[in-house]
Amino acid sequence: MRMQSLLKYLIEYFNAEVYTGKDKNYMFAKVDRSSYVAVADFLFKKGFKRLLTVSAIDWVLRNVFEIYFIVYNHAMNVYIKVSTEIPRDNPEILSLSSIWENALMHEREVWELFGIKFIGNTMLEPLFLEDWKGPPPFRKDFNWREYVAKEFGLKYAPVPKIVYSKSEKK
Repeated sequence: MRMQSLLKYLIEYFNAEVYTGKDKNYMFAKVDRSSYVAVADFLFKKGFKRLLTVSAIDWVLRNVFEIYFIVYNHAMNVYIKVSTEIPRDNPEILSLSSIWENALMHEREVWELFGIKFIGNTMLEPLFLEDWKGPPPFRKDFNWREYVAKEFGLKYAPVPKIVYSKSEKK
């Protein structure tokens, strides 16, 4: 399948918003949550055998997480980033591990750091934060200064957060 056919199929069958990068070997597709796994399965069957990552972006002001994966097709020399959005208040989505086995570890990391549940992932257990007692630390509303003060006590006066404007710089 050629790149143009792939783009057309994603738009027509999955109602995807599709963009290509400056380099035509990079493509971005935004899909509905309900078709996220179906798009992944379609891409796998079209030769995108290499899953590079699964990750998340916390859009706290919009109250959503953007979940995405990046895959590569060696024969076409094409990278595709596929993303969808899920609500922050009930962050869960189907796992990609039935398509790419290495999704288990990527999703495990996202689960631990953002608190997003991947339904069907059998490895959702602490990876880095074994004795962690706080909320997921990669959420934008996580206050690390407050957490450190509570868990470890303040040994030094807190450093004030200073924001400079352009007019103040010399």
